[in-house]
Amino acid sequence: MILMLMIILHSGAGVEMAVNPALITNMRNPEPNNPSFTPTVRCLINMADGKFVTVKETCEEVRRMMRQQGVQP
Repeated sequence: MILMLMIILHSGAGVEMAVNPALITNMRNPEPNNPSFTPTVRCLINMADGKFVTVKETCEEVRRMMRQQGVQP
C-alpha cells in the first residue's frame, strides 16, 4: 500500500493547498521588492513536475513540516 502524506500550505491569497513534500525539489525566498509576487508570499517552492508554488509560510516552516512527515528537505 502506498501512503502519500501531504502538508497543508497557504497561497498568497490565503487559500489552503495540499502539497506532497516528496515532490518538492527546491525552495527559496522571493527577491525583495520583486513585483511578480504579492508581499504575502514568503517562499517559492519548485515541484518535480516543473511547476512552482508560492506560499505564505516561510521556507524554514515548510522544511519543518517536511521533516515532521519524514521527508528530508
